[in-house]
Amino acid sequence: MHEHHDHEHEHEHEHLEAFTLHDEEGNEHHFVLLGELERETNEYWVCEEIFVEGEDIKDFGDLYIFKKTTDEDGNVYLDSIEDENEFNEVVKLWEEIGTGDFEVLDDTDESEDVDN
Repeated sequence: MHEHHDHEHEHEHEHLEAFTLHDEEGNEHHFVLLGELERETNEYWVCEEIFVEGEDIKDFGDLYIFKKTTDEDGNVYLDSIEDENEFNEVVKLWEEIGTGDFEVLDDTDESEDVDN
């Protein structure tokens, strides 16, 4: 089972929902949720990697898009998007809602359980 950590961080007067994912090697990666998208019958989380010390965000990293699934118990799982066309469509959708241009990395192998 993978751990999920909820933290409230203040950055430019915004409260950010932060969580931690563990990759296949057991390394921790911290993210903030920027937004959720729906496309066809799928849900996606757009997240930005953060670097933390204690309870403080020290720096922001790359943006990632994860495909979100939920099991029958309500547990949330985040996976990388394997299909390039699907990934490009989700990026296009994110840009259309007015978030601006950015580079999104989709080459992570995180497949994590994020308990809510």
